[in-house]
Amino acid sequence: MKTCIIIGAGGRGKDSYAPYIKKTGIIKIIGVAEPDLQKRSEFCSEYNIAENMAFANYRQLFRKGRLADAVLICTQDRMHLEPALMAIECGYHILLEKPISPFCEEIDRLEAALCGYNRVFMTGFVLRYTPFIKKIKEITDSGKIGKIMNMQINENEGYWHHAHSYVRGQWNNSKTSSPLIVAKSCHDFDLILYLTGSSCKSITSYGSNGYFSTENAPGDVPKRCTDSCPFAAECKYNAVKLYTDGAASYFVDKFECGTERNCIIDALKTNPYGRCVYRCDNDVCDHQVAAMEMTGGLCAVFTVSAFSLRNTRTIKLMGTDGEIGGCMEDGQIVLRRFFENCEERFSVSHDETRHCGGDGGLMRYFAESMENENYRIDHRIFEAHRLTLAAEKSRLEQRRIIM
Repeated sequence: MKTCIIIGAGGRGKDSYAPYIKKTGIIKIIGVAEPDLQKRSEFCSEYNIAENMAFANYRQLFRKGRLADAVLICTQDRMHLEPALMAIECGYHILLEKPISPFCEEIDRLEAALCGYNRVFMTGFVLRYTPFIKKIKEITDSGKIGKIMNMQINENEGYWHHAHSYVRGQWNNSKTSSPLIVAKSCHDFDLILYLTGSSCKSITSYGSNGYFSTENAPGDVPKRCTDSCPFAAECKYNAVKLYTDGAASYFVDKFECGTERNCIIDALKTNPYGRCVYRCDNDVCDHQVAAMEMTGGLCAVFTVSAFSLRNTRTIKLMGTDGEIGGCMEDGQIVLRRFFENCEERFSVSHDETRHCGGDGGLMRYFAESMENENYRIDHRIFEAHRLTLAAEKSRLEQRRIIM
């Protein structure tokens, strides 16, 4: 059995990948690098990590050379390049969480370092590995819709999800993390390249942080939802409501306070998630669109928006012989072919891991790639990152970017 070390015992490393690895036994976790002592101790206890395989940071780990077959790098957005380069130097198989980096020069540097690398390298583009996308890929590759001429992807964030992660949370400011379209949507751009087999010739993007600011507050609001806000009863972003019995209760485990209502409210009095959404330090977009001119005459459009009820992705591809699309979270795909004037419907299910089965699919593919010595680097992942950054550059500079 192949072995791995988790770098970063947070949301992705501890809550997504590690539980799946333990449940399936496809890889064996033998080490962890995590600066937070409590998180590191809890991880060691949960996964029976030996004392000499628990590290306070990744630099300590890599100074020891290669101690396992693989590393899963699950650090924050701006902390990806250095551990990835160190892992390459040590000869590890690497799964690097997305985005690779919010900086083009770092993406270029990592791609260059991987030239001729005789190990597995993958990034966390989990959407590729969902049964939903795999089915669409199978149908489009079969030629049933003919030549693809147009593609649309909508990332409907969910108003509550955006408020949690991109207004109150750790991805709310591009100066400390990444722009929204990079942090949230780089794997949507990967899907555009992956499903069409095309490259982008030029891109134009528009968007703004148009709503979550003091100008749009319903009146004189306090800094926190727990400070007797006079608009609490009718506010859809009321943190007390959202985190105790609303859609955002999904995120309460991040508070590390348990699930009792009083404990959640106490946590909201001091943690970032109790802040009023109209009085935060956020600067990332709450809605953005990108239009792309692709090779082969294809055009693609991507939209990400905070203003939706559900957290979903919808997709549509239109070809010369038909069209196909659906909603990933519903697992429903509709294929319509022009000549036969017919409609086919497909239902896909998944293994209940996050991202509609993408997390489990990614880990299985990573394990299989190590076992089968599939060391081919897919350079589309770097192209997708550059495309995402070009979209943000276009938005900021208000101009078309030639790729």
